[in-house]
Amino acid sequence: MQPIYAVINSGQLISGDVDLRQRALLGIVVPTISSGDLTIQGNTDTTSANFLRLLETRSPGSGDLRMATGVGSRMVMLPGTFVSPPYVRLETVMATGSAQTDARTFTLLTRPR
Repeated sequence: MQPIYAVINSGQLISGDVDLRQRALLGIVVPTISSGDLTIQGNTDTTSANFLRLLETRSPGSGDLRMATGVGSRMVMLPGTFVSPPYVRLETVMATGSAQTDARTFTLLTRPR
């Protein structure tokens, strides 16, 4: 496994672009974060306006692919059938809509495609 890092800066909810064109995403190590859920946004290129939250497809009508991470310090393993888009962003979703209070570094566990 090769780790790739994504940072959500202080005052933000979304990380920068993560290039997964040559990598398959297997899991995400979540640091201690402000209370919230983790979602993944995907896109076929780096055009900012085209990043969209991934849909949970394992159960019909369930909405966004959302991982309940609470205050973090968790490892989220993705299902073996998960195929990651070429570019992703991580997003923390909080009930209050407040942003991260410090920069948070997420570790994406990947393998070659």
